[in-house]
Amino acid sequence: MNTSGGENVTPCVVYIQAEDHTQVDQAQVCIGDIADIYCKDEALGHEIEQIPLMTVDLTDSKKNVVSLMTVISRIDAAVSRPVLVQSIGAADFIISVKEPEKKGLWPWTKVLFVTFVTFIGSIFAIMTYNEDVDVSGVFDKLYGIMTGGQRLAPGILEGAYAVGVALGIIVFFNHFGKRKLTKDPTPMEIEMEKYESDIDDTLIKEASRKGEELK
Repeated sequence: MNTSGGENVTPCVVYIQAEDHTQVDQAQVCIGDIADIYCKDEALGHEIEQIPLMTVDLTDSKKNVVSLMTVISRIDAAVSRPVLVQSIGAADFIISVKEPEKKGLWPWTKVLFVTFVTFIGSIFAIMTYNEDVDVSGVFDKLYGIMTGGQRLAPGILEGAYAVGVALGIIVFFNHFGKRKLTKDPTPMEIEMEKYESDIDDTLIKEASRKGEELK
């Protein structure tokens, strides 16, 4: 809390909600770029949003770990009137440079490569599963039970199984191409969110342990 002149002045409450990870595209990062600020005094809130927090190198892909205590100290140094900062967001957060959108053949090459590897890997996984549980033998027994005869070639059972696998994958992953079946996040989106969250948590803990947070 910032006080001045020994006067007993009621501090103005400022609420800060910082994002866990913010990507910026300008070198000069202000508090308003990485956090939402709320204050009954709109002029004071706008002033706090414009307070410089740090300068980043736009050519560096380093992820900078910042403590909320640093943000509070910047506010305390820049604002002349007494304020009481209340945090309703992350205590430690990450600031990184937003990567420029890449154009040309390279992004499409990576997409095609990942698609090819995923396609081949999926085929191999399904084939090994079918061999492991002897799906062909199960189909032979089902055919014999239903028709009383012997199955000589692949038929409707294999076709229904193939269609069922494809539909099951589409329903499970909740989208086909760019279209979602529902508005819920897909399992892949959920796992990617968990993965990114784990990375951020690890970076924050490592920076705190090594004393590499922004001061």
